[in-house]
Amino acid sequence: MTTPRASKNSLIDELPPAHEAWVAVVRAYNLCDAVLSERIEALGLKTAEHEVIVSLLLYPGVTQQQLASHSFTAKSVMSVLVNKLEQGGLIARTVDARDSRAWRLQLTAKGEKLARRALAIQNEVVTAMTADYSAEELATLMRVSKRTCSVLEALREAR
Repeated sequence: MTTPRASKNSLIDELPPAHEAWVAVVRAYNLCDAVLSERIEALGLKTAEHEVIVSLLLYPGVTQQQLASHSFTAKSVMSVLVNKLEQGGLIARTVDARDSRAWRLQLTAKGEKLARRALAIQNEVVTAMTADYSAEELATLMRVSKRTCSVLEALREAR
């Protein structure tokens, strides 16, 4: 997007120096989400469902609370989502061996098969969008993103 030339009375003059970088990050996120959503739709998955089953593939046996903290899905939605995936035969709950009040979440065989297909699609998207990045650029991207997340998390906590 080309930035329009600012006039004397333009709000553009009031934008912070990081505005264009922020817009670029948001646009990249939205495009990534759109591409991934389109591709996993062929598996019958929505983004939040994909997130849960791939997380359980990578971190089997987590609690629902742990799953919510690994996830981009709001905690308030997680319970409904876990119930739906359990009813669909993709995940199962088991009582924690050390704490009978806690439930551990696992993929069923059907869920694991679907999660592996979804992860393969995710890997294709991630590989394609970062194919031209050097290892140094990826490390910088990760470092800057983590620092940004820390600042944003602190802003949320300050509310």
